[in-house]
Amino acid sequence: MEQSVAKKPKYPLGFWICSLTFSFERFAFYGSKPLLVLFLITAVNQGGLGVSEVEASIIASNFTAFTYLAPVFGGIICDRWLGARYAVSIGTVLMALGYFIGWKTTSVMSVHMMIFVVSVGTGLFKGNLAALIGRLFDDKEVLDSAFSVQYSFVNIGAFFGSAITGVLYMNQFKQGDVLGFRPVFLVCGVLVLIGGIFFTLSYKTLKGQGIKPFKYLTDENGNIVGESTSDEEEVTIDVNAPLTKLEKNRVLAIVFVSFVSIIFWLFYYQQELALTIYMDKFVNMKLGGFEFAPQHITTTWNGLLCIFLSLLFAKLWAALAKRPQGDLSMFQKVTLSFIFLGLSYVVLMLMETTRGIGADETHQASVLWLFGFGTLLTIAEICFSPLGNSFVSKYAPKKYLALMMSVWIFASFAAAKINGYVQIFVEKLGIYTIFVTFAAVSFVVAVVLFLLTKKLNKLLADEE
Repeated sequence: MEQSVAKKPKYPLGFWICSLTFSFERFAFYGSKPLLVLFLITAVNQGGLGVSEVEASIIASNFTAFTYLAPVFGGIICDRWLGARYAVSIGTVLMALGYFIGWKTTSVMSVHMMIFVVSVGTGLFKGNLAALIGRLFDDKEVLDSAFSVQYSFVNIGAFFGSAITGVLYMNQFKQGDVLGFRPVFLVCGVLVLIGGIFFTLSYKTLKGQGIKPFKYLTDENGNIVGESTSDEEEVTIDVNAPLTKLEKNRVLAIVFVSFVSIIFWLFYYQQELALTIYMDKFVNMKLGGFEFAPQHITTTWNGLLCIFLSLLFAKLWAALAKRPQGDLSMFQKVTLSFIFLGLSYVVLMLMETTRGIGADETHQASVLWLFGFGTLLTIAEICFSPLGNSFVSKYAPKKYLALMMSVWIFASFAAAKINGYVQIFVEKLGIYTIFVTFAAVSFVVAVVLFLLTKKLNKLLADEE
């Protein structure tokens, strides 16, 4: 008697090619991004550009901000005019060129040029490679698991990129007192280019996808077999019809959550700039004979925790879902995220207190405080993860889907952009005041969300 055995989904070869290409790109991005603000503020005779901390923060924030914004325009290009496979290949070349500019940079203007070129390349690369992966699967039911696997490749790239380059610039590439920032940018450029070449040479594994713009459907030979439309429900929508009460409520919910996300990501991004500058001055980064680079705390530790805690919390949400009342609602999880976000800043407050509030650089805190901060911050991030594109895709009125998605993307862009200006307040008010303020605001937002959860859930609910 034969027994039916549930088989694990089999992913096409092209999926693994695309995922590995992501790893190369994320290695370069997360290998260079945490170094940028340090490169800018480090004295010229130590391998940096000697820029003020405020100016450096504003410049470095653009690297995150514009790499969020550029994929919007890259997606439009691929939707209408350019095949995704070609956009991805061109994007890797442009990103590599940008990092090569960083390798040879001697001025702030060339840093701006590096950020611009890498952002344009990212715009052509990031969203389009993800969309290309989606086109490789005939069975859409396996997409969730496939993208979970793909996300692990992203984390692997981020983990190794930040871990390795952190050692390279402090040790292998260091010459006397001159830190090896510039050679790291060269390594990042070479690796993203290798990933692009590997992807380009593997076009045949893509099942004919990405040859034509996304508005066309193609077969495994790349021939057009039709035009891509959304589901049938969307085709029948009257674009001139006014929004229903439910649709208006959902738009309101999306706008509210987008605003909340600006607060969350602004506080989250402090580790990239203000906290990186702080730990470079006021934290003893040595532990057990090993000297940590700031990016080992902000990126490597975060990436490692994400891999394990994501699995743990996935099991937790699944267990909660079996309760009679079901899993926590999205807004309850966001409330939790702000509680953990506030606790992470309480750890920073305690760290500064043990060091001596406002003390000079001769008084340094232990790096162990930062590991505690990073753990709580990562838990906050994981609780916040139910939000994002899936939330907007699920609840946005169909005819305003692109607009609502733009609102969500703009929120991330705004948080990254505002982040660059926080250093102005750090210098005026002191870092301890910033820690206290961010902790207090986080807890206030958590209380507000807790009190509004029922009303927010009603905005999304179809009462019919």
